[in-house]
Amino acid sequence: MERSRRDVLGAGGALLASAGLAGCIEERVTRRETQATDSMTWALSPDDEGVALDGEGFEDYVGRMADRYGDSGVRGTDFEAPDGFGIAYVGRYAITRTTPGSPTEGEFDLVPEAVEPEAPMLIADACLARYDLGADRYRYWLWIAADPTDGRLVRDVNLTTLSAGLRLDAGTVVDAATPTTDGSDGTVGLESPPSGSFPVRGGTLDTTTVREAGGSYTTEWDGTLNAPQSAVGVCEVERPGAYDFSWTMSLGYGFEETV
Repeated sequence: MERSRRDVLGAGGALLASAGLAGCIEERVTRRETQATDSMTWALSPDDEGVALDGEGFEDYVGRMADRYGDSGVRGTDFEAPDGFGIAYVGRYAITRTTPGSPTEGEFDLVPEAVEPEAPMLIADACLARYDLGADRYRYWLWIAADPTDGRLVRDVNLTTLSAGLRLDAGTVVDAATPTTDGSDGTVGLESPPSGSFPVRGGTLDTTTVREAGGSYTTEWDGTLNAPQSAVGVCEVERPGAYDFSWTMSLGYGFEETV
């Protein structure tokens, strides 16, 4: 049967359309999520007091941390200090770039300026301030903060874990504060100072306390956040003689990428 010119053009158009469809390449986009957490334990004793801060040095540190973290600094948005400041330890904690064989590698030092990682994924600052109550009793103000928008980081990440605590080798945890939240405001304290308030921009707060000889106390924040955040805690310790305990911390981040 003879086909008209219209039939031929129609057929050709169909062929061209088919060819065009055949030339399409299907692309699949896969998003991969990475999460990493690092934990650190640093033993402290009176031998380390050479790097500890006195009252004046601690006030200077508090100011510098307020400049860095704003209202997530050491004293948050409101702070009541007791009398009897003893000493304060401060430190910097960094997680460096992940590798296939080693998910995280942490670096910590009691001299913050000594921590200068080449490829940091997350950096936290922390302090442990001691207040002497007398009669072999001491209160500790624990603070740790990180900013996942820090310009020193090698890539964009979210903050996922932040914790600070102490583990006693001698002495007993006799009282411990559990942070509470009211909307975006967090508070922490015992019946008397130190106590304070701080912003909670998301996530949850929790504490773990072991009230016995050689006990421990940890305050922790968990969530997914792309903004500065702190974790703060207060505990009271009874011990005779020189102290001997460990300062513990955890730091975690996460990110997504297209592969």
